[in-house]
Amino acid sequence: MNYELSPNWRTLYICSAARCGSTITDMFIGGHSQAASLGEVNLLGKAISLQQTCSCGANVPDCAYWNLVYQELATSMGVDIKADPYTYSLWDALAVTVVDKRKQTSSYKMAVYLRKVWLEMRYRTGNKLPLLNSQIKALKNKLFLYDAVAQKWCKKVIVDSSKNAREAVELNKMAPGKVKIVLISRDGRGVYHSRRKSHFTQRKSLKGWMNYYKRAQPLLEKEVDPADLLIIRYEDLAAKPREVGNKLCEFISLGFEESMLNLGAATRHIVNGNDTRLSADKGIQLDEKWRSELMDDELEYFIRSGGEELNQRLGYM
Repeated sequence: MNYELSPNWRTLYICSAARCGSTITDMFIGGHSQAASLGEVNLLGKAISLQQTCSCGANVPDCAYWNLVYQELATSMGVDIKADPYTYSLWDALAVTVVDKRKQTSSYKMAVYLRKVWLEMRYRTGNKLPLLNSQIKALKNKLFLYDAVAQKWCKKVIVDSSKNAREAVELNKMAPGKVKIVLISRDGRGVYHSRRKSHFTQRKSLKGWMNYYKRAQPLLEKEVDPADLLIIRYEDLAAKPREVGNKLCEFISLGFEESMLNLGAATRHIVNGNDTRLSADKGIQLDEKWRSELMDDELEYFIRSGGEELNQRLGYM
């Protein structure tokens, strides 16, 4: 980059497995008058390409707030992201529910896999391997995107719930002092039950949650300064939002605002994430249906497959 980042913003990067509360946390912090919720912004190109809905109700290509950012990218970077949504490269992200098959081809997925392997080798060798040029470019583009949002939307904190722990680590290293990370955990029985209700197989219902926390928590605790890492539980946020909200705000140097407790009180411009982003009026709800609905055979599979062991490591009994 041949420009300097503005000094008056910082980012809260949210890490979590799917269905663990990242979207709710993004919306919760984004309810602060000085914060902006972006959602899973690594999929911004897909949201533009498929004309998905911004959480404000407009299509992402037409959202007035995002158009301020598009104009800044065109002016400062020479990139017309509306004409060519994938020309502004961001960190790798594979869509699951709504997929742009023109972008997410088998060759693209293979390239993503190989870049993941390179990163794993980098961490195992104590960061002796350098980042790939494409990864450096993606990180710099992301930081400029944060900067553009902060300036054009007049916000001090940018909330990114892209959830990729590797990207979070590298952003924190590239912009020390500007990128803080929160890791949200959730009782694996709740995640497993939620995915089973969505008709995933037993294996798929458990695999994503297990793989994420087995990799992400040790990586973050090893690579990130403790002052830049906060670990919270979805259950605590849902049951004690004011208490956890104060902790989150203190972590990112904001004063807690009562309006954050009402998710429907603010308009956000979240471009990706689960459908909760489109129904803020439902508020923060603690979902522990697994306690009464998870059958004995399902619970036995969860325990037998290692779910109980990981739950205990995450502090769940």
